[in-house]
Amino acid sequence: MKRKSYAKINLTLDVIEKREDGYHNIDGIMQMIDLYDEVEVKISDKFEITSNSKEIPLDEKNLVYKVYYVMKEKYKFNENFSIHIDKNIPVSAGIGGGSSNSAVVIEMINELLGLKMSLEDRKQIGRKVGADIPYLLVGKTARTRGIGDELEILETLPTTDILIVNNGVEISTPYVYSKIVPSGNSERVDKLISTYKNRKYDEFFSNLYNVMEEVSISYCPEIKNIKDKMYEFNCVKSLMSGSGPTVFGIFNNKDINDAYEFFKKVYKNTYKVKTMER
Repeated sequence: MKRKSYAKINLTLDVIEKREDGYHNIDGIMQMIDLYDEVEVKISDKFEITSNSKEIPLDEKNLVYKVYYVMKEKYKFNENFSIHIDKNIPVSAGIGGGSSNSAVVIEMINELLGLKMSLEDRKQIGRKVGADIPYLLVGKTARTRGIGDELEILETLPTTDILIVNNGVEISTPYVYSKIVPSGNSERVDKLISTYKNRKYDEFFSNLYNVMEEVSISYCPEIKNIKDKMYEFNCVKSLMSGSGPTVFGIFNNKDINDAYEFFKKVYKNTYKVKTMER
């Protein structure tokens, strides 16, 4: 069984407060894009993960590995699986590649074994492994709160052209969180959500933000250079996704083609994509 595993971007990301368990409550808006890996799952004599990429771990450090063992412990099945991940989404990029792989593995194991898991069952498994997995199991335009697992599904964003540029620098998410000063409230996101629900998309795009940018840019100034260059190509908005380093640009004209040609010559991980939902 083979399935596409789609990436996401954070249209907006705010950090509200630090939790007693050490995690942070966030608030923001996630959006799925049509950049994807392909994941194949087969029942096998032994459990193994393989990939075309040398950049991802194939052991217990891989979220797919963790998801498999969480499912096995809960549902007590004896089957082993051979899982092949054909990577296209940049690794450690802030756009959910590993979490997306894990989401589709949950779905495929559920189908292959006839476990009849509800969406909530699948989200509970995902929540134990990665905060983005519940969202990627849903794959709609959504407000995300809690650790990212509390979802409010929004009206679908009209199909929008997005340019993705990843410079290949790895930025530790725990490091970024450790430097963030929480905002303490969701007023700014509330206003954005109101604008979105009123379909004032130009105003919505112009007010998107990511509070993690300041920390990540101080660690990797190249992020700001990429953002600034996006604006030279007349993007509507340029923003970092997640904790970085991926930068995306929102375009509403053909300038995206010129921007793509420029960035592709500099960064191999440059992609012209569209927003979508599962």
